[in-house]
Amino acid sequence: VKRETVHLGYEPRTWQSREHLRVAEKLFYVLAVHRRGGKTEFVLMHMISNALRNRRSRRDGFYVYFAPQLKQAKLIAWERLKRYARQIPLTEINESELWVKFRHNGATIRVMGADNPDAVRGIGADGAVLDESKDMKPEIWTEIVQPMLADRGGWCVFIGTPKGVNRFSDLYDQAGRDPDWFAALYTVYETSALLESEIELARKSMPESAFKQEYLCDFA
Repeated sequence: VKRETVHLGYEPRTWQSREHLRVAEKLFYVLAVHRRGGKTEFVLMHMISNALRNRRSRRDGFYVYFAPQLKQAKLIAWERLKRYARQIPLTEINESELWVKFRHNGATIRVMGADNPDAVRGIGADGAVLDESKDMKPEIWTEIVQPMLADRGGWCVFIGTPKGVNRFSDLYDQAGRDPDWFAALYTVYETSALLESEIELARKSMPESAFKQEYLCDFA
């Protein structure tokens, strides 16, 4: 089989490289990162990597990215996913249903909003991402996504920026107690995503509690 190397232009930061290794070790992974830290880019590349490596068997690989609402999913993830997908040979892009399909192995990545989860109810999935799950109803995970993953032994990554005590903080705490889960947290001082001048400007211009929440990942 002829193999081709395609460079997508993704240069992971140190924290992203570290977590790309860790995220593959557990089925369920909770990642808290400060605002503008690169978490969406991280999970998109994780999905693309898994989809491209999916081995065709009796079924084609299926991966789904959820944002709280469809319009958020299109704004946050769809344009980036398309940009990467267009660089990969034999890729089909469906604008109306927001999915890309890698024809060499049939794997599909779909972008969706948690405001219409019934669109994938009953479909099996090999992997899923829940972005800002704190803004989703709890049953999105328990009644929609978890059953999707169950029959395929699929994985799920939850990403977000803390916003008080809520569903996301509960998942983060659970990941710290459950051996089948893993949790990681990165503040603005640990990612190298923003210039020091930007950080200092934010610190001075925001209320202390807001800065701690948005940039220091303070769940309180």
